[in-house]
Amino acid sequence: MGRLFSLYLNRELIAKNASLAWPLAVNSILVQSMTLVDVLLIASLGDATISALGISTAIITFIIGFQYALASGTQLLLARFVGANQHREVAVHFLCGLLINGFFSFCVTAVLLTNLTQVLDVVLTEGAVRDEAFKYLFIVMWVLIPSSATQVMIVFFNARGETRVPLLGYLIEIPVNFTISLIFIYGLIGAPVLGLTGAAIGSVLGISVRLIFLSSRIMREKTRSVFYKVSALTLKTVRAHLVEVMPIAINFFMLSTGALLYQFLFAQRSVNEYAAIVLVFPWMQLGAQFVTAWALATSIHVSQMRGRNELSNIPEFTNQAIRFAMLLAVTLCFLYLLFSQLLPVFYSNLSTQTLISLASIAPVYILVPLVRTYNGLCGNTLRALGASSKVLAIHFVTQWIVALPLLTLLIFFNAKLSWVFSVILVEECLKVPIFRNSIKYKNEELSKS
Repeated sequence: MGRLFSLYLNRELIAKNASLAWPLAVNSILVQSMTLVDVLLIASLGDATISALGISTAIITFIIGFQYALASGTQLLLARFVGANQHREVAVHFLCGLLINGFFSFCVTAVLLTNLTQVLDVVLTEGAVRDEAFKYLFIVMWVLIPSSATQVMIVFFNARGETRVPLLGYLIEIPVNFTISLIFIYGLIGAPVLGLTGAAIGSVLGISVRLIFLSSRIMREKTRSVFYKVSALTLKTVRAHLVEVMPIAINFFMLSTGALLYQFLFAQRSVNEYAAIVLVFPWMQLGAQFVTAWALATSIHVSQMRGRNELSNIPEFTNQAIRFAMLLAVTLCFLYLLFSQLLPVFYSNLSTQTLISLASIAPVYILVPLVRTYNGLCGNTLRALGASSKVLAIHFVTQWIVALPLLTLLIFFNAKLSWVFSVILVEECLKVPIFRNSIKYKNEELSKS
């Protein structure tokens, strides 16, 4: 694989990326930890409740994923203007991001409010699971509008290199979410016993507190000038913003849709098997936050270098980022191996069939970080370099042309759960050589500039 995977690490470049990445990682871990907390809090309520949380979370995560997609495009755009010291453009495009993300979230909330029953009827056949999911989603859908605003506020600070501000927001939100969820799930201190609905109430109130905090930081003297640029927010500027972010948003949308379809297809398995997948998925996503944060920090720095026209410095920076990311991936594999041995301890109240299912899918989630880490780093870097269409094509072919049809066939023929779950690994393996060649070609092109 050449020098790209040599063990040499430039400490200065690694430290530069790490200073931006660690708050991003902690942010993501705190967000993901709330899903884990919800799973742990309701694990004793039975497999039907766990399955309802799994499918409900998949739907909400899909929608928030598109919010994140729009915000990610805004982040790369803002980072480029930050690198070029174009503060007026930073302010204008921050407002564009708020407008676009908010409009999308308002429309989706309206659709869910009027068609929630029909949506659940399409994806769920088990009556008990569908009823639990409806009660949860009817409350938790109200996180979408405040979430859209916080997503854009977060990328505003990230693009400026102030990644610790969003971290403070999560540190405030998490205790509120956890405390309220615990009280209403189990009816503590005189509150009604609401079960899964209690977790939804905690999520809504928690994110509302985070929105208040981030809004107060935006309105401070240092950053409130963004609102003085409202007069520059014309239809032309909004359209220009959309042109920049839509390829990135479509890319994320396609991946999120694919992930949602994965969940819908997995949900066709028995309650025990799907419960096992639901229990493992948050842990897989939690581990991925470390490398995702590293990839996002890399893309922010690459965008800033583009804004400063330091193109020749990008290849070495990218190579160093990939090498360190692969070390993180190996570490994750060992941690997942240890985790697989401790699962029966974490979930001691589960049925024997669910525990057997958990054991059968262990090899897949242990190995996935090796390939997903590399793909994520390359994909984010290529987007920052303006090659979003290339990344979109790679994901479309491997996920929609190969992986999802393969998964559908395996579900249809009632294949073993280990085979079904391994499609995730197959998809990631297919991407590696394509991303490898794409990033190599881009680096060679930049080295000549």
